[in-house]
Amino acid sequence: MSSYNIGLDIGGANLKVASEDEGEIIYFPMWKKWRELDKQLFEIKEKYDPKKVGVVITAELADSFNNKVAGIEYISSVIERVFDSEIYYLDVNGNIKSKIDDPRLFAASNWVASTMFLLNSFKNFLFADMGSTTTDLIPVTNKIEAAKTDYERLKRGELLYFGILRTPVFYVLPEFDAPLASEFFSITGDVFVLTDDITAKDYSCETPDGKGKRKKECMKRLARTLCCDLDEIGEEKILELAESVKNAMIKKTSEAMIKLSSKYGLDKVIGCGIGEFILEEASKKANLEYISINERFGYFSSLFPAYAMAKLIEFT
Repeated sequence: MSSYNIGLDIGGANLKVASEDEGEIIYFPMWKKWRELDKQLFEIKEKYDPKKVGVVITAELADSFNNKVAGIEYISSVIERVFDSEIYYLDVNGNIKSKIDDPRLFAASNWVASTMFLLNSFKNFLFADMGSTTTDLIPVTNKIEAAKTDYERLKRGELLYFGILRTPVFYVLPEFDAPLASEFFSITGDVFVLTDDITAKDYSCETPDGKGKRKKECMKRLARTLCCDLDEIGEEKILELAESVKNAMIKKTSEAMIKLSSKYGLDKVIGCGIGEFILEEASKKANLEYISINERFGYFSSLFPAYAMAKLIEFT
């Protein structure tokens, strides 16, 4: 067994694992592959051979589970069956526990790890994490001010349900020069390949039509949101649409940042995730200082809750 710890962020679409000096994101659609969780975790165990494992869970909402409690109980049971290391879980109140007592308190807890870790170095900031599917905006003064459930955070603008890869385009931009079709034709992964903000390799989830991730294929999918073939509407118009979707996401994020920073008297954003490029632009638009996790921690920006959890359990 090694002498280092790992953090696990068990999400609905991705498994993120980090030690102090390495990490990875594994695309794992929990709603389809939940029966294979033990196999995937065993591969992680074999690779990292950790002394301690720190866990945060957000996959409990996957519709493979009857409810959140069932999701938390299933995931934790698999973790405990696979790992023979010391295992610790983080709840939404910031408590690190060796066993899950009340499962609901451990649902959607990954943002807590990030903010607790940052509180060691910063005060009075808005923590922002934009991933493949969602965006967390967590106000922090000398303590974490966010609500404790996703429902309450949605109501308060602390959870924005859009991200860089998996969000249907019509959710971000309902209307262009015509209303967009509310069909699962195109997702934000298509958009950001076309704007050159991500690569086809970064586009880790499935495409809506099951086809490739080259620019021409992304354009074809985006054209369908206007009920067109690509040769019918033209590449120039589709690239214009992609930029409009990007700008709409920046605007929505910026407006939420302004609301929360004004409420708590905050003047800076600390941002991480695959969507840092959106967070930085949104912060500028909101006249807020932007501190990049990527600049300080490099690759760990895209799996920061896992990295933070690995660090938080060092002295447990």
